[in-house]
Amino acid sequence: MYKFIITIDCQPGTRSKILDRAPGAQAATRAEPGCIAYDFYTCTDDPDRLVFVETWTDEAAHGFHMEQQHTKDFIAFHEPFHRNFTFETINVS
Repeated sequence: MYKFIITIDCQPGTRSKILDRAPGAQAATRAEPGCIAYDFYTCTDDPDRLVFVETWTDEAAHGFHMEQQHTKDFIAFHEPFHRNFTFETINVS
């Protein structure tokens, strides 16, 4: 399994813009081969922090995901709203 957490600290006032598009990205991603889970959350102690948790069958499935146009479009859309961005790979034991 290939699993990771993406944390986006949004610039003030931009969180809702990302959240408005996130369900469409989620549906398209969940339909991809190799996607086990794709979920997103808002932190309770920081409303401008979004957390995306993705689980894939393997790194190749995630690589395929990164080449899809809907993925490229969603990333290009939300990147200008980042104050900070963290990508953490998780080892599943």
